[in-house]
Amino acid sequence: MASSRAALFIGLFALAAAWPLGARQGGVAGVELKPAADRTMTIRINAPQAKDVRVLVDTMQDDAAVPLVRDASGVWTGILGPFAPDIYLTSCIVDGVATRLGYAHVTGPVPEAWDVRKVPHGAVQQRWYDSRSLGVLRSVYVYTPPDYDRGNTTYPVLYLLHGSGGIEASWTMEGMANVILDNLIADRKVKPMVVVMPFGHPEASMRVGVTPTFMRRDLNEFTQDLFDDVMPMIERLYRVRRDPDWRAIAGLSMGGNQARQIGLSRMDTFHYVMTFSGSMGLAGGSLTNAAIRQAFAGALEDPAATNAALRLLWAAVGEGETNLLNSHKLFNAVLDTHGVRHTFVTTPGAHTWHVWRRNLRDVLPLLFQK
Repeated sequence: MASSRAALFIGLFALAAAWPLGARQGGVAGVELKPAADRTMTIRINAPQAKDVRVLVDTMQDDAAVPLVRDASGVWTGILGPFAPDIYLTSCIVDGVATRLGYAHVTGPVPEAWDVRKVPHGAVQQRWYDSRSLGVLRSVYVYTPPDYDRGNTTYPVLYLLHGSGGIEASWTMEGMANVILDNLIADRKVKPMVVVMPFGHPEASMRVGVTPTFMRRDLNEFTQDLFDDVMPMIERLYRVRRDPDWRAIAGLSMGGNQARQIGLSRMDTFHYVMTFSGSMGLAGGSLTNAAIRQAFAGALEDPAATNAALRLLWAAVGEGETNLLNSHKLFNAVLDTHGVRHTFVTTPGAHTWHVWRRNLRDVLPLLFQK
């Protein structure tokens, strides 16, 4: 990875270097993803019964999938790329049926924030707890910065929420949040902090024998679990600051809606509120000026108090997210009308981790800088 030429590395969540032919990935047997120095990827899939096999990454439309060529033994081969440096979800379409293969990690001569570097690394711990508010067993992932275990420093804390269908591990497995934090802390661009990643669906966390439905999205239930169970546990077990100037809440998609509504209704708790492609779920389901003013009356009725309390109100949306862009423009207009300070940015890309990793990279240096 230190080479001046970019290298491509393939993995499934763990970002392993390659898979041998004969392995099974994403339900497809016999998959080999072979990296090359020119940032292309050779793909071989053993599918002798298939009539058509195509491959693509998550920045491509389905109709742009690259067809593979079948040999006499039934192995399909093709080349995908070259790619710009990033992390790509790779999929194949076998006779019209799409299946995820894993992640392709393209690195360039200048490391990105999510590229693993030889810097001091923090720790990620899965912490289980019995949720008294929900009556089920749940867990959170907690990132502690380098040197946390070798001192008595009390750290600021960020509550980082995933999107619909995600789990507690989504921000580390796909978002590379711990890697981004390690790198930015090592570069002295970010203050060391504790990051808490709870399960956003208010039901039992995934474990052997238990699979969440991912259908429950009740904001009140999630909020109660966060305030009555998660935050007291974190403040009891970890050295985190307890005043709102040192607490932040952020989230993507569904988690962005949760962060916005919780953060703006509890400015006594959070003075940093950030959303990444945050959905605009309001009571009644319709997004209008009146609905926004009603949902966020506490923050809008006294903008001077809101501006005095909030250190940062920050939102980002991918340039390809047309509906969310329109929703955010309406929300921004209401904030502007009431004189509430906020920052809104757009990022190239759609509703994918390509956008959210960059959002996290860009917003972390803005936290806890007073």
